Amino acid sequence: MRKVWLLIAAAATVAASACGSDSTGPGGGAPPVATNQVSVGNDFFNAASIVVSAGSTVTWTWNPGATEHNVTFTDASSGDKSGGATYSRQFNTPGTFTYHCTLHAGMTGSVLVQ
Repeated sequence: MRKVWLLIAAAATVAASACGSDSTGPGGGAPPVATNQVSVGNDFFNAASIVVSAGSTVTWTWNPGATEHNVTFTDASSGDKSGGATYSRQFNTPGTFTYHCTLHAGMTGSVLVQ
């Protein structure tokens, strides 16, 4: 009986680690995507982790039908917007800039500027 429980525990551990992260935030496991476009959906940013060159402008576009969300950095915010809206920000300084939606916990992303 003990062996059965050990097998179940091992299978659960493997399944949990396989789920991992879906890169919906900083350190999400997948490398950042080279793009300057991010879509804002209901409770997600796609792609959440991006990489751009210094001087680039990134545009977040709310998917049609998306409920209210925002893109909030420590020094700037898009304000609450919904389906069809856009927000753009220029990144001149190299570094990693994290952002999140203040309305939905866990909705995070990052911009790596090189």
